[in-house]
Amino acid sequence: FQAYIKKTSYAKGCFNVSCDLDNGFDEAVRTAKEADFVIIVAGLDLSQETEDHDRVSLLLPGKQKALVSSVAAASKKPVILVLTGGGPLDVSFAEEDPCIASILWIGYPGEAGGKALAEVIFGDYNPGWYQKL
Repeated sequence: FQAYIKKTSYAKGCFNVSCDLDNGFDEAVRTAKEADFVIIVAGLDLSQETEDHDRVSLLLPGKQKALVSSVAAASKKPVILVLTGGGPLDVSFAEEDPCIASILWIGYPGEAGGKALAEVIFGDYNPGWYQKL
């Protein structure tokens, strides 16, 4: 992102993917209030889903939903929600939230994922819509 924006800020709203505590919420909300544009990254990692570890819910883990909603509400403009993970997630709450402008799913993006995400967000690359021919 720093290749596109001179000043970036970051706040860790959850200290791990299970997001059992909301200790970092205040800092994340404060950071969102000060920012011109906000990108929220939420979702899953291999502590939540693997071949031998099935999830019992399609919802975001722990308090991630509350974090997403709190940060989105604090933002000056509608936010971009980026979802990580290998399986489906029920983010219908985000689809209905007018404070969330778009939702991008990036799977497990690997080491070039940040660059690829920035290229999509800033318009250097348009993955388009999938159409079966």
